[in-house]
Amino acid sequence: MPHSITLSYKGLVTRIPTNTLTLGQLRAHVEQQYGISAVDQKLICKGLLRNDTAMIRDLVPSESKIVVMGTPSAELASFQALNARRQIGRANNLKYRASASDVYHTRATTTDEYGFGVFKELNIAHRRQDALQMLHRLGRDEGVRQVMRKHKYNVQLLRELHPNERTILGYNRNRGAEIALRLRTDDLEGFRDYQSVRRVLMHELAHMVWDAHDDNFHKLNREHCKEVVELDWTLRGQTVGPHVEYYEPQPSDAEAVDGGSLAASGFVLGGTAPSSSDSRDTMREQTYSAYMRRAK
Repeated sequence: MPHSITLSYKGLVTRIPTNTLTLGQLRAHVEQQYGISAVDQKLICKGLLRNDTAMIRDLVPSESKIVVMGTPSAELASFQALNARRQIGRANNLKYRASASDVYHTRATTTDEYGFGVFKELNIAHRRQDALQMLHRLGRDEGVRQVMRKHKYNVQLLRELHPNERTILGYNRNRGAEIALRLRTDDLEGFRDYQSVRRVLMHELAHMVWDAHDDNFHKLNREHCKEVVELDWTLRGQTVGPHVEYYEPQPSDAEAVDGGSLAASGFVLGGTAPSSSDSRDTMREQTYSAYMRRAK
């Protein structure tokens, strides 16, 4: 009499003839079909099936349903890589934890009439020079320079914001006394996309005039994002007339960047001081993800 079973995995049901099939051969079929390594499989039919050399017909009655449990090897490898990266991030954040002496003890003196006075990277050894180079790149960016000249912006200190300091991507303290930008990824191993960092800078420059995220602020922010492209003479050989493309921020992006400009005390205007609870990382990633989706 023919013997067969149904194999069930995440709602997918497959009928398999098992007259001459051993449990080990069934595992090989599952690995090929679903990508789950044999050692990571659990085959269940009124209990866990274990004897790989036994015939299926001797283990379960015909027409039985065997439930497959396990994670595909590719997903498992991806999870393990992500977990390893998180471990590196935790270690780096403990090793390079920001302190007041790392961040604020810098005397800023402006050399140009309009622009940035001092550039200050985080006081950590890992890729410190790369962070400083990105800050200087922002300062040399012709589009940024033209925006600051047009609007007569003078920023005393442009510094790197540690990912652990706040749940935001940047802030502007006292309308140009200090602008801080997040340059690094959360694990401190890499750096965020330059264009994204520059868009955050345009946002913070709008706080040179307007503190709250109101209509006046959004209008000025849109002007900055347009001007940083249109006023950059170095791009004129790459784009023609009205076909210049630029990022147009939406009002809903604002809270993903910061909560408004910062008063001298460091509190967010119109809100409360940033939380130091365990939910900080989740909030930061949600707001950053929302901002990046709109920026693409």
